[in-house]
Amino acid sequence: MKKLIISLLIITSLGVESSSASVVLPQPFFNHVNSKFLSNPGVVLIDQSSNEIIYQNGADKPRIPASVLKIFSTAAIALTLDSKTTFQTSLYKTDKKGVFVIWGDYDPWITSSVRYRDANNRAYMPRLIKAAFASNEKLKKITLIYKGVSGSDIYQAKKALKRRASVAYKPIDKGVEVESLITEKIASIESPPLEKMIRFALLYSDNVLSQKLAMLAARKSGFPLTKEGLNQTIKSKVSELGVDTTGMRFIDGSGLSNRNKVSASTVSQLLLKVKIDPRLKPVYDHLPISGESGTLASRFVETAPQAIGLVRAKTGSIRGTVSLAGFATAGEKEYVFVVLADDVGRTRSLQDAARRAIDRMLGTITQPPVTGITPPTPESTPFTTTQ
Repeated sequence: MKKLIISLLIITSLGVESSSASVVLPQPFFNHVNSKFLSNPGVVLIDQSSNEIIYQNGADKPRIPASVLKIFSTAAIALTLDSKTTFQTSLYKTDKKGVFVIWGDYDPWITSSVRYRDANNRAYMPRLIKAAFASNEKLKKITLIYKGVSGSDIYQAKKALKRRASVAYKPIDKGVEVESLITEKIASIESPPLEKMIRFALLYSDNVLSQKLAMLAARKSGFPLTKEGLNQTIKSKVSELGVDTTGMRFIDGSGLSNRNKVSASTVSQLLLKVKIDPRLKPVYDHLPISGESGTLASRFVETAPQAIGLVRAKTGSIRGTVSLAGFATAGEKEYVFVVLADDVGRTRSLQDAARRAIDRMLGTITQPPVTGITPPTPESTPFTTTQ
């Protein structure tokens, strides 16, 4: 009886929400999760094979997820379109001299940045505009009317071109059939499959791409192309999986806003679905791997080297928030874990300390896989980001 009372007192002093777990976690796990640098985070640890909650703390409180939100954005588009889907954007002549049509299907991969074009082989919007001038060397001024291309992409293309004054842009009016305007196709650019975009958004925490993927899911699902429409889209998609979205509200698809809110419990429920739903396989497959790829390439190397290659997770970091959510290999088990620490302080040193605490916490439970358990497979990493 005395031992039971002492155990309960220890749990209470640590601020831990007890659960009927069959796994006994090592004391260093609690030391790190209760680090002052994490400032009472929302935490969930689940045995993925049985859905048993091994540990939780503040798991139902909606918190700022930072880029962990990208798991939701990529899941939403993966549940909306086939992962093999590609997008084409083309330039057409019309029967009017100097008037051209750009017609696309809202390619999220398209860019007007030379840097992104060269580094990642992205579809380059200005290439189409230059092709219009190349079609007739006598043209000094052209008009581009467009559909299936976002206004932001057109704006960025205008900035990228040196001859801005010689190009006029205008969206095609609603109700006008594009086929009635076009004559000859001049040039076309095609995206890679959607799965590659999901990979890139998760592996390198690309904010612009993640936002575009979330808005594309809204467009294809018939929701308004607004912040509320984006929120409704993601909530609808994950709710259909059986995920409890109580308290969840998203302002964007990237995780940059500190007004985004979701509980650690909701994130963990989605991760459980990510592992078993074949439509969400690209999300699972392309999460960064500890010490090896993407935004986790430099993590765990010094803080918890025993966990290198054993954690597959999405990072998150904005001012005041550090987060990590995904999967951890622990011998014959695979855990789903979520850590949302949204009160860590605003300085870089405090955020780095929070990251170290999370890494070390996971280092106390990870173990090399036993026969029959496949460890995460790293991907090539051309560059990393700090998300």
